[in-house]
Amino acid sequence: MPFLLYRYLITETLAPFLASLLIMTGILFLGRLIPILNVIFSLGIGFADFIRLSVYIAPNLFLFSIPMASMLGVILCFSRLVNDNEALALKAGGIGLNKMLPPVIIVAVCTSLLTGYASTQLIPTGTIAMKKLFLQLAKEKIDRGLQGKKFSEGIKDVVVYINQIDPDTKEWNGVYVSDTRDGENPLTIIAKKGNLQAILEEMMIILTLKNGNIHRSKNETTLSIHFREYSLGLPLENPKSASGHSLASRGKKTLGQKELLARVDKVGADSEKGIGYLIEFHKRLVLPAGSFILTILGLPLALRSRPGQRPIGLPLGLFLFICFYILLTAAQSFCEGNILPVGLVMWTPNLLLGMLTFYILWSADKEKNLGLIDWFLKTLHWLVSHLPFLGGGRRS
Repeated sequence: MPFLLYRYLITETLAPFLASLLIMTGILFLGRLIPILNVIFSLGIGFADFIRLSVYIAPNLFLFSIPMASMLGVILCFSRLVNDNEALALKAGGIGLNKMLPPVIIVAVCTSLLTGYASTQLIPTGTIAMKKLFLQLAKEKIDRGLQGKKFSEGIKDVVVYINQIDPDTKEWNGVYVSDTRDGENPLTIIAKKGNLQAILEEMMIILTLKNGNIHRSKNETTLSIHFREYSLGLPLENPKSASGHSLASRGKKTLGQKELLARVDKVGADSEKGIGYLIEFHKRLVLPAGSFILTILGLPLALRSRPGQRPIGLPLGLFLFICFYILLTAAQSFCEGNILPVGLVMWTPNLLLGMLTFYILWSADKEKNLGLIDWFLKTLHWLVSHLPFLGGGRRS
């Protein structure tokens, strides 16, 4: 009997979990995609590279979508059981909350492990892979943009024209450069020879020109300078990852857990950088633990619904989910003040959420009222039932 019950409840949870995961990941993906659209269009990313980019972004989204989908899957599963009176039938058959809890724990453990794997393994790997992809695309754009008998493309405020490129040495013959980065003092450079070196790690290209002249005009004054060799550094547009960090440097997102601790030992735990590394280290562990607690919390929230009533566990679960992430963000900001130990502050939201979950779970098992929480539930149910824009109101 327990095996059949557990399999049934896990199966019923799996469908809403996968649906919620797909929807939430899609919504979060659109939010992360918008800030880098200009880079995508400027680099001319094709469909295959776009799919690769989406895969590299996904682990950052799973930190939020998996915990939410896991909690929603449990809430939707048991809310359906309550509305179809299956929960009442199970209770009449001697199956109480304690026997419904093990399959929820199994789901919670699995989703927590998925979240932990994404935070500790996939995010560093995906961030590094995304950096390599952008740098590769930037190099390809440079190669496409600098061709013989054509004006360059993709270098902001700088136009390069090359008369001829030696196919063997890749050396340029007959180079014209128009540099308008300084709008008040534009430069025109004409050289007999030249070449290019791309420093992709710094998102910089170096033009080395030989035997030429620099012409600068300001008002009615013209200045001409002859040179034998002249180097011109041109920064490329520095694309940023989905997290908003520069891809030209190796930030916290690219480091593994051991590397983060090694950096802390190197710079000191009390330094500004050391605190940042510790915050990142604990955050990757706090979120999977929070996913476990939120999934367990979904069970008593769903069982507080009544047959024939609108499921109240879903809006309350979303409210508590938002509160948890607000507390986590506040803890992260508080850590930067260097007042209390980072580990203690970062794990405080999980501690508070765990205590609340235990209390609601215990109250649901004993069928006790929750005082303020019950009042909140009744108020929320009244709003859902009577306000038209929430889908309530009487139906004819």
